[in-house]
Parts: sequence; C-alpha cells; structure tokens
Amino acid sequence: MRLITLAAALSFAFAASAAADPVVVRPLAIDAELQKKFEEEYGTREIAELSEAVSQSLASELRQAGGSVADAGPITIETTLVDVKPSKPTLEQLRDKPGLDYFRSVSLGGAELRARLLAADGSVLREVSYDWYETDLLNTLALGTWSDARRAVRRFADKVGDAYHAQAKG
Repeated sequence: MRLITLAAALSFAFAASAAADPVVVRPLAIDAELQKKFEEEYGTREIAELSEAVSQSLASELRQAGGSVADAGPITIETTLVDVKPSKPTLEQLRDKPGLDYFRSVSLGGAELRARLLAADGSVLREVSYDWYETDLLNTLALGTWSDARRAVRRFADKVGDAYHAQAKG
C-alpha cells in the first residue's frame, strides 16, 4: 500500500511540475555601491555564495507558486542585491584583519533586495523590495558568514513568489 501511495505522490508531483508555468530568472545583479564593498572589504568570491542562495530560494518559492525556472517564458524576474551585511567575517576580512576570530566574531547581518517581474515585451508587471537586518545579537545564530542574509533572502523570495502568484492568477 505504501508503494502505491508513494507512486501516486510521485506521479502527482511530476504532473504538477509538468504543468508549472515557465519563468525566466535572470542572474543576480549587484548594486554598484555594493560591488565596491565586495571588491574592497568582503571579497568578490562571496558573491557566488549569495547568488546561489538567491537562485535556490527563488526556484523553491516559484515552484510553490505554480511556476518553474526555465530558459524562456512569459515572465522574467530580475533581482538586484542592493546591500548585504555578513553575520561573521568573510575570508577577505579575516585576511585583512588577522585579529578577527571567525568563531567568536558575530555581527548583525542581513540584506536588502529588489526584484522586477517583467512581461515578455519588457514592461514591468510588479516590483518587490525587501530588507531585513538582525537587530539583536542574542537572536543571531551566526552559523555561517551569511546566516542573517540567507534569512532575508528566504523572506524576499517568499514575497517574490507571492507577487508571481498574484500576477499569474490576475
């Protein structure tokens, strides 16, 4: 009986994903001021980790909203990382300031992001802005360099998923 239930669940999941509307998600853009901060302070290699976090969160939320990331589709999402603050020092910061201790150094991190949902003709359908920064060190788990930023990214992606769902339904 479990095997039949599992097979039914898998076929439903496959059918749901096959029926999902395609959405183009462009690569993460970095605000010019933030780009300088990465080059001078955080290290540019950190961009890849944040970009991956945004991509994964957006893909997950879009799936839940009835969409699927594709190479072509009627809606395109452009996302910009406007600002970000790490919860722990980046490798570049540790190199620049040898007195920092990765395990004991904790900061109030977070992020600010913007997204635009665009129609096939390039017109703006919806805009989403979100920022969140931890305000109390007691709340910071800081398990990784970008712990608080990842929390902000997940919340942002949820809002983008809601905007996509509203647009697709409307």
